Amino acid sequence: MAFGGTGLPRNGIVPGENGMALVSIVMPTYERAHLIGEAVDSALAQTFGDFVLLIGDNSESDSTEKIIGEYDDPRIRYHRNRPALTANDNWIDLIQRVETPYVASLHDDDIWDPTFLQKMVAPFARDPELAMVYCDFWIVDKDGMRLEELTVRESARTRRSVTPTGPLNQDYADGLRLVAVQNAAQPAYAAVVRTADAQEMVVPDDVAPLYDIWLTYCLVKSRRRLYYINERLTNYRVHSGSATTGGFGPAEDAVFSRILAENKSAGPVLDEIRQYWASLQWARGTRLMDSVANRSASQRELAAAAPNLTGVKRLLAIAATKFPVAWHLPRLLRLVKRRFVARFS
Repeated sequence: MAFGGTGLPRNGIVPGENGMALVSIVMPTYERAHLIGEAVDSALAQTFGDFVLLIGDNSESDSTEKIIGEYDDPRIRYHRNRPALTANDNWIDLIQRVETPYVASLHDDDIWDPTFLQKMVAPFARDPELAMVYCDFWIVDKDGMRLEELTVRESARTRRSVTPTGPLNQDYADGLRLVAVQNAAQPAYAAVVRTADAQEMVVPDDVAPLYDIWLTYCLVKSRRRLYYINERLTNYRVHSGSATTGGFGPAEDAVFSRILAENKSAGPVLDEIRQYWASLQWARGTRLMDSVANRSASQRELAAAAPNLTGVKRLLAIAATKFPVAWHLPRLLRLVKRRFVARFS
């Protein structure tokens, strides 16, 4: 899809063609009637108003439809999926409906800063080669309260905290590191993307629903230009009902497997990717220790992680897969620690 057009820029941005809006906001949703109003309100409160909001509703109940029906704003385009789609296919369906030059995802449980679009769309006017602009974000709890310690830690781990605002002048290895080690760019809730790039992406079945990390990888693989804004312009909500809380083990494994298989000559960054992947497998394996019924699954995760772990973690992972007592001991320590924290916090 072509972008740009003729006429005077709006807010410093090249207008869309034939009077169309410049940006589409896509919001896939499923049974989030208690939260979606906050997300929609944050979209409608944007200081940059040249957008349409596309909502794809997978809900079985009518609650979300009733809430959206209370809004009187012609920029909202709502539809219910009958039959319901998977979460991944709902997002893809919305992306294929987009007719604007740029697109941004807003989760139905997240909240944008009012200046999100204004700041995120502006770099595209200065650099027509940009494929994606992304930013940092706040992590918030179920009530929308900022989790400052977790936010700071994640900003540091992903290097978002030290990356300056501007285009990323990186080589291919740095791009792979951005995707598969730092996981710094989050196009599912903290980015604006050129629509043509999003619509051309093919998400392999085994990667779903991690379309966001796969999109960033596709852009890096195609040597597309990325731009970063070192500001927290999104509130990303973590809560027991979110898909992220449940984890994406098989999809994560598929992403890493594919990236490693497709980049065998990428050099030392591949070892970094293997080590980060192992850290995720370690985390999954230890979380599964919360129930004895999960012992076999836990041991499989630890066995897969062990070759790329180092030090004590590697020894513990190997021992836990070979000796029952070596698996039960850290499990008991986790339970004691959890009770201690719960009692004295």
